[in-house]
Amino acid sequence: MKFKVIVSASFVLLVAVGFLFFVNKHKDDQEIGDELLEENEEHEAAYQYLRWKYEADMIKDPTTGEALFGLRNQEVEFTRTIPERNTSSGPASTRLTTQNNYLPAGPNNIGGRTRAIAYDVRYGTTNSVLIAGVVSGGIFRSIDGGANWTRVTPANEVHNVSSIAQDPRTGTGTDGIPFRDIWYAGGGEYIGSSTDATGAGYLAYGILKSTDNGATWIRLPLNNITDFNGATVGAGVPERFDHPFDYVHKISVNPTNGDVYVACHRKIVRSTNGGNTFQTVFGSAVTGFAAGGQGDVIISPAGIVYVAVTGAASDLTLRGIWRSTTGNFNSYTRLAGGSVLGVDSVAGWRGNSYSFTDVGGSNFYNPRRTLLALAPSNENILYVLYENGLTNTSSGRNKEADLFKLNNTLGNVWTNLSSNIPDFPGGDHDATDPFTIQGGYDLFITVKPNDPNFVLLGGTSLYRSTDGFSTANYNNTLSWIGGYGNTLPSLTFYPNSHPDIHNLVFNPSNPNEAICSNDGGMQRTLNITAAGSSVAWTNLNNYQSLQYYRVTIDPEVGANNFVGGAQDNGTQFRDKTGILGIIPSDSNNHRRVLGGDGASVGISKRNISGQQFLFSAVQLGSIRRGQLQPSLGSPTSSGFIEIRPDGLTLSSPGSTTEFGEFVTNFKLNPDNTDDLYYINFNRMFRSINATAVTPSWIELTGISSAVNSNNGTNIAIRAVAFSRGNYGSLHSMYFGTTDGRIFRLDDPRNSSAALTPVNITPTVTDMSGLNVQDIAVNPNNDNEIIAVVTNYGRTVGAAFNNVTSILWTNDAKSASPTWRVAEGNLTGTNTSGYISARSCMITVKKDGSGNPVTEYYVGTAAGLFAVENLGTTLIGGGSPTWQREGSATLNFAVVNSLAYRPDDNVLLIGTHGNGLYYTFLGTPNLVTGINNPVINDKDFITKVYPTISQSMVQFNIGNKPDVKKISVQLFNMQGQELYRQETGYQSGSFNISRFAKGAYILSIYSDNKKYRHVQKIIR
Repeated sequence: MKFKVIVSASFVLLVAVGFLFFVNKHKDDQEIGDELLEENEEHEAAYQYLRWKYEADMIKDPTTGEALFGLRNQEVEFTRTIPERNTSSGPASTRLTTQNNYLPAGPNNIGGRTRAIAYDVRYGTTNSVLIAGVVSGGIFRSIDGGANWTRVTPANEVHNVSSIAQDPRTGTGTDGIPFRDIWYAGGGEYIGSSTDATGAGYLAYGILKSTDNGATWIRLPLNNITDFNGATVGAGVPERFDHPFDYVHKISVNPTNGDVYVACHRKIVRSTNGGNTFQTVFGSAVTGFAAGGQGDVIISPAGIVYVAVTGAASDLTLRGIWRSTTGNFNSYTRLAGGSVLGVDSVAGWRGNSYSFTDVGGSNFYNPRRTLLALAPSNENILYVLYENGLTNTSSGRNKEADLFKLNNTLGNVWTNLSSNIPDFPGGDHDATDPFTIQGGYDLFITVKPNDPNFVLLGGTSLYRSTDGFSTANYNNTLSWIGGYGNTLPSLTFYPNSHPDIHNLVFNPSNPNEAICSNDGGMQRTLNITAAGSSVAWTNLNNYQSLQYYRVTIDPEVGANNFVGGAQDNGTQFRDKTGILGIIPSDSNNHRRVLGGDGASVGISKRNISGQQFLFSAVQLGSIRRGQLQPSLGSPTSSGFIEIRPDGLTLSSPGSTTEFGEFVTNFKLNPDNTDDLYYINFNRMFRSINATAVTPSWIELTGISSAVNSNNGTNIAIRAVAFSRGNYGSLHSMYFGTTDGRIFRLDDPRNSSAALTPVNITPTVTDMSGLNVQDIAVNPNNDNEIIAVVTNYGRTVGAAFNNVTSILWTNDAKSASPTWRVAEGNLTGTNTSGYISARSCMITVKKDGSGNPVTEYYVGTAAGLFAVENLGTTLIGGGSPTWQREGSATLNFAVVNSLAYRPDDNVLLIGTHGNGLYYTFLGTPNLVTGINNPVINDKDFITKVYPTISQSMVQFNIGNKPDVKKISVQLFNMQGQELYRQETGYQSGSFNISRFAKGAYILSIYSDNKKYRHVQKIIR
């Protein structure tokens, strides 16, 4: 949910109180004071369109301005052909060292947007299997009731799951496989995607099937569907919406015979042989994506099939609710709906009372979702919840959905329950009351297994009725039990819950236990029947699936504290070294320190007083600063204050508190952390005292004039990067824009406000209209930079051609740099090879022989790629061979953001759907940062023994009072880090028995970077 942000003095006080209370109670899973924070953080109207627009601008065709369907899926298919690092598929001459070891960094205590969740129907005392589907994170499985999760999506499949279903039958098939070990999963998110966007959707690519109770999965063939006319539906290609399984809205399995029904876009297809083949049994003959097509399909215990067709379907003959006793083609009878607009046999039915509107090639703004829920204990009772086209705004305060009940016992008898949909007295609020569904983004209904009158509705919040919504007896038969808190007009979170409800499932062996999934992962209650609004929820942890926009790393060597701005989950902080004294240092639990939609982030160095600051942002312009620790060793927090500059450009003419793009952009110089640059579309503001009580801002008017002299909102700055190391007058800042230009500003700390930056836009390729999302600078040579472009391609005549996504130069500080195209094997043909490059980094290290090595990393919408010594290859006229990184962990995740600490070579990877990962790249080779340390000072480390060992290696410290901590690292002879231990300055030991026999390099580094002990070890 996206909301305006209200900032006031009371906000600062409330945040401070929340933090201090949290510190005192030492809670590590859910911060106390969240409710206080949310009241101010997430307030008033939703901003989903602005989020989608931000994402659409990243991938749109710069010629037409439209974002085409499913190009990310084409990207995944193409990147499957790219060799993995150090595998048999990789060229023998490239990057033969082992892959980096990518370590998960959470968050473990909060998940990302989850639309699919299911208990194994055998769940009980001897079986605790759960299966979940994350929209952009894949399939997750737990065998211990949700305590721990494993991602089980096949390594080469799209991580996009929105529906899962289990075969519920008892017994075993002729193949010897128990029916209940069979699962199906599908994906595609027609509304709400934050990876593709407006006019693009987030497509899946086929149906996945498991025959071992969800442990492993395979993709079913795509060319196995027989359509209405008997023709076989082609497999399609991933770059376009051209296959029914590109959008899977619902999967249901017939409990009487195991037939699989899939509600695709505009069709219902059925398989009678376990997914080997499918036949179209209901739907529209309309081809292409010119019509609304969301649907639902459910099957009663007796095998009766019910189908719901969206009220936005362009084929009026299909709108409504249908029933079939066989599920066969031409066997469906309409129960509600109609072929004529506004004409229907069901009194008050508004699901067919508006005309279809085509917007930008799709009915993106009018999904008109229609959902079905059968009462498991009485299959004659059917509930229908549909989006009615109205809106909950301050002017209208309408409920955004209608609810009807069908009682088949008496025939086709409908009861209109819409008047009893939640509208709590005195609680009007744009965010959640009356019943709010964000244009169908969150809309859900289900019925308790043992009570046909126990009905739950999900919108932005979760509600429960114990009389089937036959009355609106608030806080008695009708209760508010999740999402936002029932505290209106103040807006809070319901304790341990999260807004934007997508699903709720019941424990098959205990119908009072349920799991709810939403934009914050999943939470469980052990008593869904608790009185009033007292339903208690607990979070399901170890479910790493958050969706990050931007991430950063603590600049202090050895302090692997990470922070990131996440979609709908604010700013998440990983306190690995106990800065706040709250979360154990060995935990990957994160602490949410700001609400709303996360954005840019930064962490300062400790100042002379030991103070360290966190900079964070909320959507649409808010930038906050909070003090991590007033003094070294004093773990408290003083809360956050707003430090936004004045006089900003508004996001839209009607707004008064919203500034800039949806994902607020700023950049803290990672090596000189009092230098902060804030972005407001084309405008840039500079502060060189960012940690002062009240930072001072200067607008760099020369930049705004160069980027967009009209000062409009159509061009923005997205990428900002700096020369690395302690600041000097020869340093430069590089920045890129959403219209394909790259600039350089020299001596950015001291330059005059009116200084015009140097336009260094590449001319080696057509950059017009492209989005430059990220720039990276070589830490040892700020003449060398790379820049990445997110757009997939542009229309040229009748063709859609890919665009250059990676560019490199080694004379960036000249008046007119020479750029080279650096895609190499990441470039395909005009009909394949599309990549959307989201992030980049240049890293430096030494190999096992002490020789310098430069590595280049590019994060894309389909994984992370790297190459060594790119410049040497390009200057020599060669073409780089990129290789895929993290094949067993990162896989094809969307890598939105990278952060790097060159002092000790830590690389942080922020994904959009699979949380955070980090890796140690090897021995640092930083020449522009700190002075070189003293090597093998006997007063630092006196002894390492034995140097030839099968198991334990010990070390003794000397006497260096200025050293507080040390980092003990073990490298192979190729410079790849294999082991790291961070500890206090004390003698210790470590075990090398798990490593292969051979030679290794031991490195012990002091926290003040003055001393380093290097020793060769033989196992």
